[in-house]
Amino acid sequence: MLYKYTATVTVSDDLHEDVEAVENPGIKIGLEAVSETLKKVHFINTLAAPDKPTHICVTLENGLSYYGPIVNGHAELEGGWIAFESDMLTPEELGL
Repeated sequence: MLYKYTATVTVSDDLHEDVEAVENPGIKIGLEAVSETLKKVHFINTLAAPDKPTHICVTLENGLSYYGPIVNGHAELEGGWIAFESDMLTPEELGL
């Protein structure tokens, strides 16, 4: 996976009235279109997140944002990935 973007990755939960959101600015990421409605963000290092994250928002430096409910993920100290539902086109799909 190429980590060719820098993004702010916000991980949140909406399990209760007070939505908890944790912002992770300046994260090196790769963005993959797994399918038309499923995206996967790959990241280096670790992300701060609420205890039970349910949603993710990835905002690239160029202003494009990708957001949706988290489907799956895996994280270790050196990095990981989060799969989430989104029908938005990736920069590659947009020809950027």
